[in-house]
Amino acid sequence: MTSLPRLLIAITTILLLNTNLFASTDETEAWIEHIDSYVNSNPDSAIILCNEALATPRADDKSIRTALLTIRGNAYFTLGNYSTAITDFSAAVSQARETADTIAIVNSLSDLGVAYRLNQQPDSAIVCYNNALALLEGHDSPDLEASILTSIAILFGNTRRLDDAIPFGRKAVEKAMLTDDIETQIYAASTLGSILFLNGNHSEGLATQRAIMDVAEKRGIPRYILKTYASLIAMHNRLENPDSVRFYIHRGEALLPKVPEASVESVGFMEQSSVILTDMGRYRESLDMQFRILGMKDSRPFMPEDLLWQRIALNYKGLGDIEKMDDAYNRAIAIADSIHGSDIDSQLSEFNVRYHTAEKELEISRLQTEKARQQTIIAVIAALIVIAGLLLALWLRSRRRKIELANIRAQLDGIEQERGRLAHELHDGVCNDLLGIELLFASPRTDRDELTSMLHNVRDEVRAISHELLPPKFNGLTIVQLLTAYAQKSDGTVTFLPPSTPIDLSPSDSIHLYRIVQEWTGNLRRHSDATAITISLTASRGETTLEITDNGSPFDPSATESQGLGLDNLNRRVKALRGSWTCQREANFNVMRVKIFD
Repeated sequence: MTSLPRLLIAITTILLLNTNLFASTDETEAWIEHIDSYVNSNPDSAIILCNEALATPRADDKSIRTALLTIRGNAYFTLGNYSTAITDFSAAVSQARETADTIAIVNSLSDLGVAYRLNQQPDSAIVCYNNALALLEGHDSPDLEASILTSIAILFGNTRRLDDAIPFGRKAVEKAMLTDDIETQIYAASTLGSILFLNGNHSEGLATQRAIMDVAEKRGIPRYILKTYASLIAMHNRLENPDSVRFYIHRGEALLPKVPEASVESVGFMEQSSVILTDMGRYRESLDMQFRILGMKDSRPFMPEDLLWQRIALNYKGLGDIEKMDDAYNRAIAIADSIHGSDIDSQLSEFNVRYHTAEKELEISRLQTEKARQQTIIAVIAALIVIAGLLLALWLRSRRRKIELANIRAQLDGIEQERGRLAHELHDGVCNDLLGIELLFASPRTDRDELTSMLHNVRDEVRAISHELLPPKFNGLTIVQLLTAYAQKSDGTVTFLPPSTPIDLSPSDSIHLYRIVQEWTGNLRRHSDATAITISLTASRGETTLEITDNGSPFDPSATESQGLGLDNLNRRVKALRGSWTCQREANFNVMRVKIFD
């Protein structure tokens, strides 16, 4: 937009907001719809209008403020500015909760979940979707249900759980077709088509995508037309239909000027097209798209930046420009190293703070104990008549402090055990895999599939280790929800049976219990031939019981060869929980139980 149209919009907004436009509810809704109409066609104008409206006294009405924050969040989302969109959507959720407007809360949570997902925060997205679906129970809102179900399908699809994604995708389309909202219909159907195709159902996936493309073209919505083109390009490329690929790339390029440059649809189309143009030998065109993506300050490319520079290097290689190819590869390596170094530094810094904080707490506790001892001596000399009572009080206090000191020492010992175990896993696992990759690179006949598989394995191992290094972030989640997520993220060998009654544990006890599960199941994976591991958690009569059952070979914790499997760390954590544990063979299964007493 030029400065003159922006000025005209601002002046018009001020005049309208200071007249009787908000004299009635109908007029208020009409003005909000007027602002919302700019989100897809001109998001910059939508932001200007929202800012002006939010500055008026009428915006003190929480319902109106919720609507305006949601519209402005969607405008920032359209421009690819996800972090600012998250801020607005979060504020909209808070405002909607104050009015107890269920539909407004669900609508804001749905938008917030999508923004979290595209901002690479899937855990936060899942929390939003779960809360939104729970609130929708008993409400007839097919448009909101379709939007949330589609987002859940995408989350499953992004993690390659396609069989799980398809039912959500089909249900989303079913709900979307009950509405008159064409954008919801396109969003749901396009997602389902892509998931079906990726799962091997090529004919149904293409048919679904083409049908919704026809709908988008008839309605003339450039963003969603471009979204369907990107999906069709990927499908036809997989099916080796070069003519169809060229056709949709050409049509998509003609649409790009009509779509905000940093929008989800624009970036997605350009990234998809650039990869395929490279495969087709159209290196210069691919480079043009890649540098357009790099030049977008507010966008967040779906493709990681280091991978994008690797793709750029491939294009320079195709053009025969070796110098620029080397420069691009060096940039990719520098970015990858920077990301990795930043993650490790962050993790080590957090560990260092926790460790030294624990040391300071020990010193404070020691000083407090010394001070208490001196005060006790003075009190005994000064008041012999109450010596019996004071001695009893001092004994109880001393006992409590010893327990506190023992717990702190147990936590410190547990930290050291965790460090040793993670170092062992890095040395024996990741380092050996990297050596294999190095040897494979040196081979004159490199098997690309084998190399890709080994890289995936290394990535999965490093991700698993980094997750274990960090403490679980509860963020309002219970131990039951954490163990459910832990089982879902496993390779399929771990199953969690939720309890039938509530589990009431403190955050500290929950962390210990969670670490026990990690330690035991990790040992089973590394040192046992178990193929099925079942975790259960129950509570009854002041006692909480954790039970882990596996079908591996018989295991005796008292055997000499078993003593190095983290049992010292396990004993410390159970002691910190004021509980006990056993491991025995029952009906051809190993059963480990931890009992915690209130």
